[in-house]
Amino acid sequence: ISSPGFMLVSFDYSQIELRVAAHVADDSKMIEIFRQGEDFHKKTAAAVNGVALDQVTPDMRRAAKTLNFGVLYGMGSQAFAENTGFSRHDAKTFIDNYFKNFSGLKTYMEETKIRAAKLGYVETVFGRRRYIPEINTMNWRYRREAERMAINMPIQGTAADIVKLSMVKVDEWIRKNKLSGGVR
Repeated sequence: ISSPGFMLVSFDYSQIELRVAAHVADDSKMIEIFRQGEDFHKKTAAAVNGVALDQVTPDMRRAAKTLNFGVLYGMGSQAFAENTGFSRHDAKTFIDNYFKNFSGLKTYMEETKIRAAKLGYVETVFGRRRYIPEINTMNWRYRREAERMAINMPIQGTAADIVKLSMVKVDEWIRKNKLSGGVR
């Protein structure tokens, strides 16, 4: 509850992690969808299901949204099946079609794992690093988890960097415009 005379406000970057993923992966199809201002989840559902945009059902969009975000966190076909109610076979087919449509993202993911194994770290667009020594372990479970971290950190970390830089800019704007007394 805000103090009398004040109101609470919230700001959000629409699908910032997917936008960052499109950028770092240089995936031309993802970038074009964002440039056109289209519903990314609906476009993904249409592409993956091989249907026209106006034929995308709410369930198709929901599954595409689950996968759009899940891919960034290393979601595999088993987890995707559990989250959507798809059979494991259908989930795998859906994911395979996803990567056919967004091949730049698939390439980014594979290249990032290789680069992380070579360097022992990944970094955001702004150069903030995360060291991942487990990426070269012989234990396949630890290595897979490290690979998921390597793929996700540059995307999620860059998104966090952007939000933090924006917060600093907003604070500077408030001070520059002498609004400190009216804005908390």
